[in-house]
Amino acid sequence: MNTSALNPGYLSRSLGPVHINLDRQLYSASHVLNFEKTQAHQHLSTFIQRMFSGEVVNGTEHRPAGHWALRAACNMQAYHSPVSLVVNGRDELALTRQVQQQMETFVDQVRSGRYTTPDGERYDSVLHLGIGGSDLGPRLLNDVFSKLDLGAAPALNIRFAANVDFHEMKAALASLNPKTTLVVIASKSFSTRETLHNAQHIFKWLDAAGPAYRPKALVAATCKPNKAIELGVAADRVFEFSETVGGRYSLWGPVSIGVRMVHGNPVFNELLEGAALMDGHVLQSKASQCIPTLLALSDLYNLEHGAASLMLSPYDSRLSQLVPYLQQLWMESLGKGVNNQGELLDKPACPILWGDVGTNGQHAFFQMLHQSKIASSVELIAVVQPDHDEVQSHQVLLSHALAQSEAFSVGRLNSPEELSNTATNFKSCPGHRPVQMVFLDSLTPYSLGALLCLWEHRTAALAAMQNINPFDQWGVELGKGIAEQLEHSVPPGHTPAENPVTAHLINHFLKNSAP
Repeated sequence: MNTSALNPGYLSRSLGPVHINLDRQLYSASHVLNFEKTQAHQHLSTFIQRMFSGEVVNGTEHRPAGHWALRAACNMQAYHSPVSLVVNGRDELALTRQVQQQMETFVDQVRSGRYTTPDGERYDSVLHLGIGGSDLGPRLLNDVFSKLDLGAAPALNIRFAANVDFHEMKAALASLNPKTTLVVIASKSFSTRETLHNAQHIFKWLDAAGPAYRPKALVAATCKPNKAIELGVAADRVFEFSETVGGRYSLWGPVSIGVRMVHGNPVFNELLEGAALMDGHVLQSKASQCIPTLLALSDLYNLEHGAASLMLSPYDSRLSQLVPYLQQLWMESLGKGVNNQGELLDKPACPILWGDVGTNGQHAFFQMLHQSKIASSVELIAVVQPDHDEVQSHQVLLSHALAQSEAFSVGRLNSPEELSNTATNFKSCPGHRPVQMVFLDSLTPYSLGALLCLWEHRTAALAAMQNINPFDQWGVELGKGIAEQLEHSVPPGHTPAENPVTAHLINHFLKNSAP
């Protein structure tokens, strides 16, 4: 019996602006209470302690995981237990605090017009070059901040170019002036081929305006400052972060300096405060009270019971970029085939994450969720207080979110007798889909920070429960390596490819690329 269904609200938890409800999940309340007796809980509690004390938790790369330090450095009051991150004798918390202060100073100079172009003019735009986490995180933050009522218009325009497909670069540059554009190159290693390839285009673009523009325009975010300096970025505009920060966990730091320039330090620091609130909650809470742990526990339970898909729908159009951002965080971290001992897994380590904003998704793929045999869990996000005065519109929006939660859970015409009635069973919806709801009091930089940090901890918790490493990405490296080998084989190159199918495809390109 699902005892949680007999105790409405038992599986509800709140922290600051974030509230979750799991009463429509398929597991019972006793399952949550018994979790603390399991080996999975032991793995998780050990992982949390080790991560916040700076011990190695990324076994394949022999590193701690220090993304939390980007939030902790200037919000230590939120951490009720001692935290530490010392790598090779260097205090990474102290370094992070120093770099944050340097960033704030530079950002204030740009926004006030004290840092000027070679012509003495204000910079009016930022072009952000990065890929993966170095692109998706800043892109998400800018998209949300641009849609919030923050009291002032953005100080600069910002454009993003991640793809080596030059069509994206061409579109980004179309609205920019090389004489008044700052260029942020965000690359952890400063060896990412896509980003460096795009940087070469930008160097030509800046140099065409005159030799003085490139030296003043370049800004870098990296854990390899010497490489950035070698590429021509002035040392005082290289903002370093720790090598222990994975790309998909990096939006909290220098990678998002362009977003700071556009929206200001106070907005960004509010984001960090909201995230630090969630960090402190994870550090001090028992598993049965910890919001990210409870969500990860539901993910694990659903996965073990055949739901290899998780549909996420935020009922707020300002969160339209949330799913693309979370897909990388979730599936690059959890899309693994072995555990920490190198043993092969016998099942997926995470459900496939997908979705779109409500109510759009209701008229696209909700039909499949309601009636098909594809097993999927459902997560709906709603914001209680909007940034507008159209009360009825918001009532309609929230009513849809609540209605879908009920419909997925309860269904209709789903008794054995109803299902066997061929006159009406085309209307039947099985129900019993595992559903969880997440509410934000309002959408602000603070609540966004808490929400994104929640997802980071949820991702890491699901990994820890299964004893896998959420911080490496060897599958990504495989494709990169092959691409580098083939770079001189595709048109107009003529180096033969070793793989016969690849060689056949290249021949097709060669035949059809001739003028």
